[in-house]
Amino acid sequence: MVLSRWFLFLVLQLLHELNGTKVKLNNGGFEDIIIAINPELPEDPKIVDNLKDMIKEASTYLFSATQNRFYFKTVKIVIPLSWKPKPEYKRVVTESYEEADVIVADPYLKYGDQPYTLQYGGCGEKGRYIHFTPNFLTNDNSADVYGPRGRVFVHEWAHLRWGVFDEYNDDAPFYMTGKNKPEATRYPPSS
Repeated sequence: MVLSRWFLFLVLQLLHELNGTKVKLNNGGFEDIIIAINPELPEDPKIVDNLKDMIKEASTYLFSATQNRFYFKTVKIVIPLSWKPKPEYKRVVTESYEEADVIVADPYLKYGDQPYTLQYGGCGEKGRYIHFTPNFLTNDNSADVYGPRGRVFVHEWAHLRWGVFDEYNDDAPFYMTGKNKPEATRYPPSS
């Protein structure tokens, strides 16, 4: 009996690992969020500083927007090994760029510096990762185009965590349901 429970636990843990994120929700606080900087990016301390500021702002905004229900409790930033070591940088244990919830990387041609969340599934299905560019994080004029970084993070978090679709998608104003029926981009879908 103990062996079968152990096996079930192991299978569930492996399924969780295959699903990607290790983020946990504990008493309203999202824990173990991994942000990773692409190892090919040149060192820029402003990226790390602005990531920290963005998360602090996002946590405050999320807490307020959810009527004091949710906030960002623990976030780890994976720094490329090619960057100069600093006392505040700790050695990673299991965190990696490939499994990060948020990545900082060069722009993808289609989006440029626009933040986005890679979503494979339908509405209500978690996304794969949030993508920010170094320019979005270091150019203070980006707020004029996209809004405050913290609010942008919360917007993208809704895509990542809850599978919410953009309410303003010109490229795909409709999505297909599991019944191959088109639905307007909105949430919740009609029954």
